[in-house]
Amino acid sequence: MKATAISFEDFRNIHEARVEFSPGVNVLWGANAQGKSNILEGMYYFARGKSFRGVPDKLLVRTGCDFGTASLTCRGEADVYDTHLSVTFPTRGKKRITRGGAPLSGVKELVGSFRAVLFCPEHLSLVTGSPAERRAFLDIALAQLYPGYVSALSVYTRALAERNALIKQAAEGMSVEDHQWAVYAGQLSRSGAAIVSWRSAYTDRLNDLVGQCFRDMTGGREIPRLSYICACGSDAPPDIAHGGEAAVADRLYAVLTERLPREIGAGTTLYGIHRDDVAIDLNGQSAKLYASQGQRRSLALAMKLAEGAMSRSVGGEEPVYLLDDVFSELDGERREYLLSALGERQVIITSCEAETVFSHIPDVALFAVSGGEVWRKR
Repeated sequence: MKATAISFEDFRNIHEARVEFSPGVNVLWGANAQGKSNILEGMYYFARGKSFRGVPDKLLVRTGCDFGTASLTCRGEADVYDTHLSVTFPTRGKKRITRGGAPLSGVKELVGSFRAVLFCPEHLSLVTGSPAERRAFLDIALAQLYPGYVSALSVYTRALAERNALIKQAAEGMSVEDHQWAVYAGQLSRSGAAIVSWRSAYTDRLNDLVGQCFRDMTGGREIPRLSYICACGSDAPPDIAHGGEAAVADRLYAVLTERLPREIGAGTTLYGIHRDDVAIDLNGQSAKLYASQGQRRSLALAMKLAEGAMSRSVGGEEPVYLLDDVFSELDGERREYLLSALGERQVIITSCEAETVFSHIPDVALFAVSGGEVWRKR
C-alpha cells in the first residue's frame, strides 16, 4: 500500500493544499501549530474512519466554513490503478464518503480501503497507560484487517450502552422485565465472544513479533511477553484455544445474568470485553511496574512496528507508516532503529526539528508546512 497524494479544502487550518508523496521517506517539516499533524490526521481518517485526536467530525472543518474535504489517492501493491477516497465533512448534517466516486454507506465500508500505522507521542504510554489505551490499540489494528470485527464491536458497543441505561433505571427503582436482561446478555455474550477470539489470536501473534523487534533493539538480552486478559468475572480466563467462542459466550452470559444485582448496585456493566486488557511483561515482571522509561518506550515502539508487520502478514501488503512528532520523544539510538526497521517502506514523518536531521536519508522528500500551506523543498 502506498499513499500517492492527499488534498484538502477547508480542513482544520488548511484552506487548500495538495501533497504528492514519494514511495519512501517523506518529512513534513515546520514549527508547531502550522498544520503538519493535520495532514496526518486527514490521512489516518481513511484508515480508522475518525480523527485520531478523538474530536467530532464538525471540528475538522476550517473555522468559518460550512464544510471541509479530504481526498486521498492510494494504490495497493497488487493494483494496477489508483484508489480515490474522499470524505466531505459538513458542520451540520451527515458526512459524505466516496470510493472511486461512488458513495459509501458509512465508515464500515471505508475502513480497510487504506491501511496505515500511526505512531505518535501518546502511544509511548501504551505500556503505562490505562487498559482502554491497549484495547483501542487492538481495536484500531483489527478493524483495518477484519470487516467483521467492526460489525461485532458496533453491536457490542450499542448493546452495552442500552444495557447500562437499563441498569440505571433499575438502580432508580424502575421495573425492568427479565426478558430484557436476557436479550442484552445474549447480544453482549455473542458479540463479546467473537471480539475476544479476534483479540486473543491477534495478541498471540503480536507477542512473537514484539519479541523479535525487542530482541533486535536490545541484542536479545531482554524478553517481553504480551498476553490477553479477559474480564469475564473469573480468576481463570476462558481457554480460547480449546473452548472456542462458544465457551467464552457461555462464560460471559453466565456472569452477566448471575451478577446482575452487583452491577445494578454499581450502576454500570462490570463484566465484558469493554474491561479487558493486555498484560505486558518484561523478563517475567510487569513492565508497567518495573520497566525503566527507556524499556517502556522500546516496548511501545516494538508494538507499533509489530502492528505493521501484522498488517503485512494478514492483509498481504505493507501499510503506510505515519510518524507524528515521535522523533522528538526518542533518543538517537531508537530513532536510527526505527528508520532502519522501516527500511524500504513508505513513511510520512512530521517534525519540528531542523531539516538536517533527515538529510542523510537517501531520496528523502522534504515538505515545508507553514500556516496551513505546504510546498516541497526537495
